Amino acid sequence: MVNKVIILILLYMKGGTGARVKEYIQEEAAICPQPNADKFVIQFPGQLNFTTGISSVEFHGNFTITDVIQEPLELVIHITRCTLDNKTCDQFNKLTLTNICRYVNDEKGPLVGFFKSMEPKIRCPIKPGAYRFKNSLVDLSFTTIYPMEGYRWKAHLKLNSRRPKRELFCVFSQSIMRWTKKT
Repeated sequence: MVNKVIILILLYMKGGTGARVKEYIQEEAAICPQPNADKFVIQFPGQLNFTTGISSVEFHGNFTITDVIQEPLELVIHITRCTLDNKTCDQFNKLTLTNICRYVNDEKGPLVGFFKSMEPKIRCPIKPGAYRFKNSLVDLSFTTIYPMEGYRWKAHLKLNSRRPKRELFCVFSQSIMRWTKKT
């Protein structure tokens, strides 16, 4: 009997019981297809370059900031929930974050690694110039606590200047949450 318990414990520790974990998968990330995208303050020389890992996204490449980015700023996130086959979509939520420079300049916050990974380092007010992503990883494992599986999630993230009112940048994102066998 003791041997059976030990074998079951070892199998579970090795994932032999078919243990599953939830993971966030970034399917797409791109500059929003808009007629005024060439007027954005943040410009990429081509498509947004990223790789996706288990519940993370890493950005690569260069980008240019053409004008000073400073408060008052807002990040507006429009979230749409779709069926996995994309045949039916519903507006799910809209989030608006203000005081964006607080997140950019925070030396201890959850995004500090992402902002510090850019060269030169990004600080508000953000100066015009050429920048580069260097190991710019965004950990999205916090999303796995939410019941998001069974849907395809689409989001438009728009960075706006509130004075003067101007759209500075827009990114489209598509992702799913799925269960996968633990390895």
